[in-house]
Amino acid sequence: MGSALFTNWSGTAVSKPQVVAVPRNLDELQEVLTNHDRYPSPVRAAGSFHSLTACFETTGTQVLMKSFDKIEVDRASQTITVGAAVSMVKIRDALRPHGMQTEVTPEIGNATAGSVACGGTKDASIRNGLGQVASTVVGVKMVNPIGEVESITADENPDRLFEIRSSYGLLGVIFEVTFRTQPAVTLAYDYRNFRLDPPPTRAELLGGADGMLSFAQPYANRIIVERRFVVGNGEVVPSRFSRLKRRVRDKTWESGVSTLPTLLPFNWLYNAQDHSLAYQLQVLRGLGGYRGRRYDSTIDFNFKRRSFFDFSFWAIPASRWAQFAPTYRRFCEDFRRETGFRSSLPSEVYWMAQDRNSLLSPSVDEDVFTMDPVDTRPNDQLWDELNRRFNILAAGFGGRPLLNQTKHLTRELVQQTLGKDWDRFVAIRDEEDAGERLLNGYFRGLIQPNNVQT
Repeated sequence: MGSALFTNWSGTAVSKPQVVAVPRNLDELQEVLTNHDRYPSPVRAAGSFHSLTACFETTGTQVLMKSFDKIEVDRASQTITVGAAVSMVKIRDALRPHGMQTEVTPEIGNATAGSVACGGTKDASIRNGLGQVASTVVGVKMVNPIGEVESITADENPDRLFEIRSSYGLLGVIFEVTFRTQPAVTLAYDYRNFRLDPPPTRAELLGGADGMLSFAQPYANRIIVERRFVVGNGEVVPSRFSRLKRRVRDKTWESGVSTLPTLLPFNWLYNAQDHSLAYQLQVLRGLGGYRGRRYDSTIDFNFKRRSFFDFSFWAIPASRWAQFAPTYRRFCEDFRRETGFRSSLPSEVYWMAQDRNSLLSPSVDEDVFTMDPVDTRPNDQLWDELNRRFNILAAGFGGRPLLNQTKHLTRELVQQTLGKDWDRFVAIRDEEDAGERLLNGYFRGLIQPNNVQT
């Protein structure tokens, strides 16, 4: 135990716990929840600190789950069971020798099993498949607010798992997670450029592909589409040239595009880099694109870097895309004219299929396009203001947030966008944790009125 200070990956949220607990086993974890004198409230578990909001912060007890690191692959049941501290990169590496993958392979490989099992982490859907990692969870074990161990499975407790998958650690501290797996998939990647306004339809964006990730460049009125085609199972081995092109693409997005904007924070550079990225990806297309296993999209982001980027998240109903896309472009242009500020990086756009596997799912009603503004100045006041205004815009189009990624949420916005689902979750939380053992200031602000979250 001891006092410490923790920040998230982008340095925008800070936790200042009185006590840091690193339980070595289940008995010690239960003691953290039951011994209020030694471990003051609120108790908040933390993984890799890659969340973009203060969902992990506490002035009480920060729980680090480092010792919960087991990995067990069960090929017969096509599952992998891991401790809460195991990262998605380690899960990928454990499944690779078996020719398997998780059903959703998120870009943020640093995310840990305990966090993705109860929070928002995503990837583009393939063939109308799942886009949210939590939806692939078929079992969790956790210690609830009064110190009891709960073992929850999709077969025996589907309604309970439905609640847990988007509970953000407010119903218990997860220490073990079981994910459903599938045979590894090999994808072919190709790129196309479209105007953002007027926007292309989903069919035009996909162009017959099985999935897609896009990079919206509102200041260049462009959207770059990374099309993903299933070309075989994991036994299809990409060529060395394909693997090289894949590494170039990943390094470009992981750190390449953020290094120059960090060193030279000027709009003229951002404008030039918009065109440079479009050109680079078209060169990749001219070279025949590349092939890679789907799990290769999981990146082990380096925390010791010269540059970082920050982002937010909104899921926009696919039925509103045609109206939303040009409105977003004008919103960005208007904000730049008013303030001189523009986002330094493209906005990420994922297509995710409808998913009703969790209570607070961002795609509960229909398919969605996400819109994730990205910038290299995490603590710039104008970046914060852009996100506050964007929240209002996205909510007006029926968007839904993620409570661990969407920045500057308010109680009113959460109520407006999550509605009855949020009311139901709050009622569950109030009943199960009346003593507020796990409720920190961030989530209290989303439940109580007149609180703005960072």
